[in-house]
Amino acid sequence: MTVTVIANQKGGVGKTTTAANVGVALALRGLRVLVVDVDPQFALTRQLGLQECALGVNLVDAFAGGAGAHEAIVSSDHNVDVIAGARELAGVEMSLVAELGRERFLREALEPVLDRYDHVVIDTPPNLGLLTVNALVCADQVLAPVSVEDEASLHGILELQQTIRKLAERVGVTEPHLRAVVTRWQRHRIASRQTQAALTAAQLAPVARIPNRSALIGRAARRRVPLSLSDPDSSPTIAYGDLAETLLVVSAR
Repeated sequence: MTVTVIANQKGGVGKTTTAANVGVALALRGLRVLVVDVDPQFALTRQLGLQECALGVNLVDAFAGGAGAHEAIVSSDHNVDVIAGARELAGVEMSLVAELGRERFLREALEPVLDRYDHVVIDTPPNLGLLTVNALVCADQVLAPVSVEDEASLHGILELQQTIRKLAERVGVTEPHLRAVVTRWQRHRIASRQTQAALTAAQLAPVARIPNRSALIGRAARRRVPLSLSDPDSSPTIAYGDLAETLLVVSAR
């Protein structure tokens, strides 16, 4: 079983789109996949076609100990199981500040259900707060989307790299592998080449480059159907499929 966390403290870089499409792409390859939405904005929950108001139990209940993680799992129409996010996660994050072992709450909540799955994908908020930290403690690997149109997202992955190292030392967990995913990629744009070069110089050579098809990706999000299913022959879908294949190879090592 492998846990992949999608993280970058810069928002608007394709983080949730990556989480949804990686999860679905892995499921389409025959894996049992659980997707966990740790973002109070619960965009991943919506992208997978789930209505927050229709869910009786969500991640907030699992965090608070009011329900087991198994009670929060719902089946989506897209071949993956989901533990949904909710607005109340923002309050959960604030309450964790005063708790002992506050970095391990998510790991302990998910532990009883992990053996049901081959792969768990966790989406995080666009920051390095306690919700993201809890996700990183669970991670075997971290995918950090970096947009060629947003230099701040490049700085974000470098800060994330430092945070992961410090967290592993502090909490005493194995440091997860950090891998960059370049989004809004256009081969002939100078910004694309500069982003590639900067990541390579930081020893974070991208494991995937997702083509810039923002209209297509936005339409899929509005329809609440992952791009991997709504436009299976599109260039971003093919790129996410290749990324899923790469994750399968590195997870097997």
